[in-house]
Amino acid sequence: MSLRKILIFSTNSKDCERQLLFSRAFPVAEKKAKQTQDENYVSLPSDQELVNGLLFELGHLVDGVEMFNPRRDSCVRVEEKPVVEVSTSTGIIWPLVVVEQKGLVYCCLPVVEAKERPPLLQISGVTLGFTLLCGLADYLRQNSENEIYQMKTDLYSILNIAVPFGKVMDVNIDAALPKLTCKTNLMSQKQPAWKPVLHKGKNHVYFAITEYIKAVLYGRENVPDVWDLYGTVSCKAELEGVTPDITINITSDGLPLDNILIHPCVQSADTSNLSSTDTRPNSRRIRFTPPLEMFTVCHYTVPRLQQLPVSGCYEMKLTGKTATLSVTLQLNCIMKNAMEYCELQIPFYNKGQISSLESNCTLGNTMLSPDKRILVWNIGSKFTTKTTQNISMEATVNFTDGQTTNSYEDPFCKGQNSYAQLFFKVPEFTHSGCYIDPKTVQVSPNAKFKLTTVQEYMTAEYKIWNIHGDILTSNIPISVGQT
Repeated sequence: MSLRKILIFSTNSKDCERQLLFSRAFPVAEKKAKQTQDENYVSLPSDQELVNGLLFELGHLVDGVEMFNPRRDSCVRVEEKPVVEVSTSTGIIWPLVVVEQKGLVYCCLPVVEAKERPPLLQISGVTLGFTLLCGLADYLRQNSENEIYQMKTDLYSILNIAVPFGKVMDVNIDAALPKLTCKTNLMSQKQPAWKPVLHKGKNHVYFAITEYIKAVLYGRENVPDVWDLYGTVSCKAELEGVTPDITINITSDGLPLDNILIHPCVQSADTSNLSSTDTRPNSRRIRFTPPLEMFTVCHYTVPRLQQLPVSGCYEMKLTGKTATLSVTLQLNCIMKNAMEYCELQIPFYNKGQISSLESNCTLGNTMLSPDKRILVWNIGSKFTTKTTQNISMEATVNFTDGQTTNSYEDPFCKGQNSYAQLFFKVPEFTHSGCYIDPKTVQVSPNAKFKLTTVQEYMTAEYKIWNIHGDILTSNIPISVGQT
């Protein structure tokens, strides 16, 4: 798939000459678009006219903000972001793919190989163009507008490699950069395009297993708590050779792993699903050829979770402008009692700012967020060392009469409808017992290497609803262990 044009411009500058930071047209792709679209072909306008049209569509012009435009602002218009269309003197330009970050707009126009307007899902250039723009935005994120304006030569060189003659060949900017300086490698084995340079130095393989828990505790007999446990295995490999292979065993000592989704570079994997009665720990063998960058080897789920890492109860009663609350938490015995951080936050919506706080907690300390809308209980790195591992916090909160402005107000959390949210991270631990056995890690061709493996267990979302208020829930199937 080809691109007709790539633009980078600023939304802050009012100087037309400094507003357009970079522009690259591809005459070969333009000729292809003209031949393919025939009488439906719309030629490209000037760069400044295209920039002005995009600024208007994105709502950055003064008249675009203060005046209602039926074509752009009507509710009957179907949004197709990140794709927009722009009306110009030459006609309607579509599909313009736009990525907007930190006052800069990255835009490209793919070639549509059809006379009529096809669905966006059928235009592969939209996906490729969007990925390329995200790569450019990530590459330029540390540079100022003046620096980007002066980097035109570098950007032209990068696009000559990534998008030669407008044809998208490589959307990974990190893979295109080394080709600008590397010398020709005289090798008997052909070097893949996604690995333009070879690693020289000590061999090092790094694995990270990150497991997430998402849970909602309702505290009702008629509403079961719900949870979801899932994780990722990431790898960063610095190995000599053109295409080294790595073979690993992902093992679980506690709970079985299921629904493994693998990266495209994985050549073989045992990814069969578990039977409904299989509760034994399992081991999955995966072989892959690692790319240059840190990447996710696989995603997995843990469907047999029986116990939550932390159980808790949240009670809050509201009387006028005063809220009296208490929270109790208990650490499960299977959890490692050594955390990188552990914190409970209680946001208060539709009640104004917190004017005063009186609290008493058995562990840690309490504080208010800078906007004085969230009560924060900093628990620390360990629960109590007692055998019960129970901790509690009681507090009385008073609110101001006025409502806060320019702040999000949850429409449901009114009165006693409230929740507490728990955040924690446990290093060198996984709830499922998932780990990579160092003895099973093999590299081909055979070479000495340093192996580093880390584990971490953290919350994705962990809510505890107030038992004295209403709750938000949905009718979902009850999984094993939640009856």
